[in-house]
Amino acid sequence: MGFVKIIIAENDGFPSMICDNCSAELTISYAFVIKCEASDQALKSIKLDTKPETALNIKKEEIKEEPDDGYIDFTGFDSGNSCWEELEGNYKQKKPKYVKKRKKSKMEPIQCVTCGHMASSPSAMEIHIRTHTGERPYPCTSCDARFPTKGALKRHSETYHTERERKYTCETCGSSFFRKNEIITHMRVHTDERPYPCPYCPFRFRQIASLIRHKRIHTGEKPFSCTICNRKFADKTVAKKHLLVHSDEKKFCCHLCSKSMKTKTALNVHMKHVHVNKKQNICNYCGMTFSMKGNLKTHIRRKHSEKSGQCSICLKTFSDLEVHMRKHTGEKPFVCAVCQQKFATKRSLTHHMAFRHENAAKFKCSIGDCTKTFPTAMMLEFHLLKQHTNHTPFICQHCSRGFFRNSDLSRHLRVSHMDLQLKLQLKPPLT
Repeated sequence: MGFVKIIIAENDGFPSMICDNCSAELTISYAFVIKCEASDQALKSIKLDTKPETALNIKKEEIKEEPDDGYIDFTGFDSGNSCWEELEGNYKQKKPKYVKKRKKSKMEPIQCVTCGHMASSPSAMEIHIRTHTGERPYPCTSCDARFPTKGALKRHSETYHTERERKYTCETCGSSFFRKNEIITHMRVHTDERPYPCPYCPFRFRQIASLIRHKRIHTGEKPFSCTICNRKFADKTVAKKHLLVHSDEKKFCCHLCSKSMKTKTALNVHMKHVHVNKKQNICNYCGMTFSMKGNLKTHIRRKHSEKSGQCSICLKTFSDLEVHMRKHTGEKPFVCAVCQQKFATKRSLTHHMAFRHENAAKFKCSIGDCTKTFPTAMMLEFHLLKQHTNHTPFICQHCSRGFFRNSDLSRHLRVSHMDLQLKLQLKPPLT
């Protein structure tokens, strides 16, 4: 197919180069020729049967009837390059307006083989696996910290190594924040908006992180594990606190008696119980004073409640005298429906059912060939310390004797070192 009847030959004396405008026009013309040839080959490859509409799978109502008299108006083609631009624009406009895009197939969730967590994509699963392996491939260039994700590294750098200004201020309480999403989350405290509902129960949460932690209660997922005893935890903070069990380091020291503690909370409790003599909690019934509010509640429950009273046999006061008297009479009105064992209190029966029949094998030991099971995590932890590590995390400061549980150490101090404890409490403060 040719547009002009001109024969080009070498050494004809005409210029060998064309101008930019002609080159552009020639490109459009050549593209049109190629399009025609391709359309011709496509149409010839289709084998038409007696019903062309069926072979081409075209519905009649979808065909728009347009006048086609085979005439092309070339008026104005001599006005330079604009006519070709108009032709090109008309050619582009004839493309179908509605092109159905093929929908991307939705990827099925991927399940973690370790804890059963469902991830939406391979990249999300790769990030989740790092909670089990402890891998932190993103190091901070300003300190020795490492992080499992780029987002965590970015937040760390902005928080600790970048001079920032608190641009966003809450108009209600005056609190200021660095990021916009922080003040958006904060405003939910005032509006009580809880946009994140739990799919398993009626609870709703202000933050997505709180919802993720809460859902682990229902799913049983425990992505954080101890690197020493392999015990698993649902919360990262609890897992970090658990590591203190395997360490003898005591960072917090009392400035009055030089006693060392592992946590700041234990130091604060020590200061309240041992060195603070303020007794601000007063009983309205008898006028007794207590340093802690919990001790006052216990006193009222034992001394001044309707069920409380003094036992005529052992002369001790109890919060529920009727229940206590069963120890002397031997009465056990609560019977286990499984093993027929009897108990004096309903609480003892509930404890028995949970420990012996319902959750007896809830926590399993995974060290070597050990197959022992326990109803509580604390009992499993005690088993791991005593049978597999032989590590005594609680050391007596007077005789260096070690204990597996803090309660055992407290009992040892009361029995063996009571006099020394009293001396430490009465010791004058250091100046």
